[in-house]
Amino acid sequence: MENDFLKNNSVHRKADIDHLNKNLSDFSNTLTDVKIEVRYLSITLFEINANMRETAEMLQHHNDSMEHIKSDIEDKNQKQTAALIEQKTRHTRVIDEILNTTRSLNADLDQYKTDQWRLSASVSFLELFRNNQTKCDPNQEVAFTASVTSSSSTWNRGTLIFDVVITNTGNGYNPSTGVFTSPISGTYVFYITAVEYTTQHLAIDIVLNSVSKVRAYCHNSAGYQTGTNMVVLKLQKGDSVWVRFAGGTGYDTEGVPLTTFSGYLIS
Repeated sequence: MENDFLKNNSVHRKADIDHLNKNLSDFSNTLTDVKIEVRYLSITLFEINANMRETAEMLQHHNDSMEHIKSDIEDKNQKQTAALIEQKTRHTRVIDEILNTTRSLNADLDQYKTDQWRLSASVSFLELFRNNQTKCDPNQEVAFTASVTSSSSTWNRGTLIFDVVITNTGNGYNPSTGVFTSPISGTYVFYITAVEYTTQHLAIDIVLNSVSKVRAYCHNSAGYQTGTNMVVLKLQKGDSVWVRFAGGTGYDTEGVPLTTFSGYLIS
C-alpha cells in the first residue's frame, strides 16, 4: 500500500514536473518574445533619440535664423531711422536755404526799389542840369566822375580816394587826395555809388569841409550790396567835398567801375 501510494505520488509529482516544465518552456518563449520586443523598443527608442537630436538641431538652426533675421531687422530699422533723420535734416536745411534766399531776394528788391528811386532823382537832377546848361558860362563848366582802381577787403578809415579819373572838367577833382575843391561858387550836385565787399557792410559819407552831409549804406544781408546817395550843395569858391569812411569794411569794383564819385555844377 505504501508502494502504491508512493507510485501514485510519483506519478502526481511527475505530472507536476511536466506541468512545470511546460510552464517553464512557455515562460522561456514569453521571455524570448519580451527580449525581441525590448530589442525592437530599443531600436525604436534609438530612432526616436535620433529624431529628437535632428529636431533639436533644426530647432537650433531655426532659432539661429530667427536671431539673424531679428538682427537684420534691427539693423535695417536703425539704418531707416538714420536715413529718416538725415532726410529730415536735409529737408530742414533746404527750407532754411529757401527762407534765406527769400529774405535775400526781398532785401535785394528793397534795395532795387531804393536804387530806382535814387536813379529817378538823379535823372531829374540831370534834366535840371541840362535845362540850366544854357544859363552857365561855358568857360565855367565844372563836372567830374572818378572811380577806384581795385577792390579792397580791409579799407576802414579816412578818405576814400577815387584815383581813376573818368571826367574832370574844370579840374576841380584831385585824384591823389580824393578831394573836390570848387573852382567857382555855385550850386553843385554830388553823387556817390558804392558796392560792399562780399557780405561786409559799408557806410560812407559825402563830406563838405569835414561835415557829413549824406550817407550811402550797403547792407550785408547778401553779397555785393549797392549803396547810393546824392546831395545838392551850395559851395563857395575853395570849399572842399570828399567821401569819408563811416562804418564797415572794404569795397568792391570791377574793370567797368562799380564804386564811383561824381559831381557837377548846375548854377
